[in-house]
Amino acid sequence: MIGKPWLVAAAFACVLPLPAQPLKPETNSAFECYVRSAEERAAARTTFLIADADSAMLQSLARDRGARTVPGNGPNPHKITGAMVYDWIGTIFIPGATVERTVRMLQDYDHRPQYFPEIIAASKLMCRGGEERFGFSMRLKEPAVIDTENDVVWERVDARRWRCRSYSTKVTEIGKQHGYLYRLNSYWRFSETGQGVFVEGQTLTLSGEFSSLMRSLGSLAGINPEKSLRKSLASMRETLTKSREDFPAPPAGLPACGETVRMAACAAQASQ
Repeated sequence: MIGKPWLVAAAFACVLPLPAQPLKPETNSAFECYVRSAEERAAARTTFLIADADSAMLQSLARDRGARTVPGNGPNPHKITGAMVYDWIGTIFIPGATVERTVRMLQDYDHRPQYFPEIIAASKLMCRGGEERFGFSMRLKEPAVIDTENDVVWERVDARRWRCRSYSTKVTEIGKQHGYLYRLNSYWRFSETGQGVFVEGQTLTLSGEFSSLMRSLGSLAGINPEKSLRKSLASMRETLTKSREDFPAPPAGLPACGETVRMAACAAQASQ
């Protein structure tokens, strides 16, 4: 629940250093500071969803089929030492869905390519810890062919609300190294109403430094986290509205996950 120890740990969590794509210590430190600041901002919210503070936005989302995205912390990208952070928040409404079915679909890690065909080529559940802790791998199709390993913690807030966070713990770009993706943190909130489920996702993406021209090319340059977030939300909506199948529960008998990913105390408060 809200007072669980992992939520305290999450405020100090980040991605572990990756030997396959080493970053300078000062880049790691700057990203850790950004993560910590972003998580503190989220913890300080007065509403569960950002849209909860705007009744007109809730009504608009319920009427529309598309996702709505906004910068999570001012204009993107955020320049840090040796890299860039993209911080986006997106929301979508899934009519007729329940929060239990939404969570069950997302915890079916072995079949994610079926649910997110535009984004994910393969996925595999590697470990679990009870009903709330999972470790899984996936191969992303965009912004390039990239393998990631991820640490996920789920939390049931109450009968109609869930949230979870996911940190990449290993990122390997296949083939030519572009530096499109070094880290990926994502944070999800699910709120059920009498008509369906609102889904809110926030992604913190760390990528290499690119010129303003390359950034303006968006997906052609392979660095469009906002577009990827929109695709993820749209895929959730399509899967849950078009399919009535039962999603399998996570299998038992898997190895236990190790220690929850944490970051060291931030040496200096991020300026972003």
